[in-house]
Amino acid sequence: MAGYGTLVWVGQALGPLTDAITADLIRVTEQLIPVTDLAFDLAELRAASIAENVALVQYVLANNIDPATVSPPAGAAAYAQRLARRGVPLTVLLRAYGLGQYRLLDAAIGIVLAVHGPDQAARIAELLKFAGTYLDRLNSSMGRIYETERDRWLSSRQAAQQQWIAQLLDSDDVDLPAAEAALDYRLDRHHLGAEIWTTTPEPAGTDTVRVLDQTRRLLAAETAADGPELVGTTGDRTLRIWFPVSADRPCDTDRIASRLHTAGLPARIALGPVGAGLPGFRRTARCAARAKTLATAAGAEAPAVLDFDAVAPFALLADEPGELAALAGRALGPLAADTPKAALLRHTLEVFLAEGSSYSRTARVLDVHRNTVQYRIQQLTGRYGIAVDADTFELRFALGICRWYGHTRTI
Repeated sequence: MAGYGTLVWVGQALGPLTDAITADLIRVTEQLIPVTDLAFDLAELRAASIAENVALVQYVLANNIDPATVSPPAGAAAYAQRLARRGVPLTVLLRAYGLGQYRLLDAAIGIVLAVHGPDQAARIAELLKFAGTYLDRLNSSMGRIYETERDRWLSSRQAAQQQWIAQLLDSDDVDLPAAEAALDYRLDRHHLGAEIWTTTPEPAGTDTVRVLDQTRRLLAAETAADGPELVGTTGDRTLRIWFPVSADRPCDTDRIASRLHTAGLPARIALGPVGAGLPGFRRTARCAARAKTLATAAGAEAPAVLDFDAVAPFALLADEPGELAALAGRALGPLAADTPKAALLRHTLEVFLAEGSSYSRTARVLDVHRNTVQYRIQQLTGRYGIAVDADTFELRFALGICRWYGHTRTI
């Protein structure tokens, strides 16, 4: 055991002073770390924690107890756990302990200085060593208590949140006021649902969390959300989010994609349509999930930001891969094959039809010579038997199927 026996008399002398030290420390702590920064209902718990800690230091000194073996008092542990559940930073707690040590050490040194003798410097050095050991032990213990409670609380809170979200999405009998209170999110407004996921191959970890969080904040700014968003997780690499937005708030997907690229964020975003109330809350989430499925099926060819409304016909048929393959094969024949050459010709045909069968405009969009476009169209009509003058819905739809499902379908 560490030898602090020469300090026993200091601890005994501190005994009659503990009430005054405690009252002064509570007053100073309230001034430097206002209770309004925490919560008013924590004031009593904090005062009790301060009183217990002051009494413990005095007892440890007066009874020559090794400070490296001391455990925090129950009230102090309860206070740390309450702070963790409130989301108050650990630094607030540790700062208070540093302030408490300063006040106690000041009082103890005053006691030593009041007794004249040749060993004053040695006693003060012992006090400093004792205080350092005690504070290190206390900070370490309180840090573990805080972090354990924070992790437990976050885990249970996230689980409860996910349960409420699941009920809102799937149950016909859900207590809406209770759900709103638990999620801190109002349902009587317009919602924009989004799916955010990372594209990095590395195992999920701190960098994945950073990417998802930065992408979430970027999207919140771009949607001009009317309040805090509701965040749910659907996997280690995915977030499902609802943003409270105005009914007519458009999303500029090109701008969002540009900001993602500029920020260097390896993430993708799928957006649902804006919807009102609980029905809109459900629909925008379902549509965002379908848009994500479509983007995943398209692979690297999919845009970084995909709006469900722009691809609804294809996203709605994600559950029918066999029917999609049959339709594409029927309309395109061998041109539906998943090969680079077929893909090049299909893209040319898509642009050609979109530009009103104009060779010059198609060449301009594709950034190729007009003769190149003519050659490709000749291949389409001659080798593949595609009637480019028959601009039918089925032909356009089949081209879209190949574009979005080219990596997953079987023709």
